Amino acid sequence: MKYVAEIIFGKDQVEKFYNNEPLNDFEKAINFKKYSFKTRTQRKAFYKGIGEAMGWLDFKIIKEFKEKTNKKKEEDEDKFDYWAFIYKYYPKYHQCNSVLLSDILTRKLDGEEICEDDEEYIKDWDIRNELFEVDKELLCKAFENYFNIMHPLNHNL
Repeated sequence: MKYVAEIIFGKDQVEKFYNNEPLNDFEKAINFKKYSFKTRTQRKAFYKGIGEAMGWLDFKIIKEFKEKTNKKKEEDEDKFDYWAFIYKYYPKYHQCNSVLLSDILTRKLDGEEICEDDEEYIKDWDIRNELFEVDKELLCKAFENYFNIMHPLNHNL
């Protein structure tokens, strides 16, 4: 659970809000802010701090609500970014035809446009399966290189 507050700062802008007048783009950028807090205590301390610093007439809390934490977002943040890993540890990444092929297959699978030559080259392929095999090979080679860097062969053991 998190707490979200939208606040308008500035006497003239608060007045506009009360009069149902729209803020211009500059006012939105400067005088309108959105804050989120992990706990109610944080929110309360923030309100107390801005109240003491600015005075209650210089800002207006226009919207306040609780928001449930998005479990899916947290799970996405925990996912392994295998392309970043491949980019970092695959030998000669920028010269690899398999990397190019993976890009072509990914764009095709995602419904993006690819050139006619590439379209002709892969026309009878099972795109998803081929992409899986190419990416798996790239990741395995990158992992092997990573492992050799982190744990080089030591013939003294």
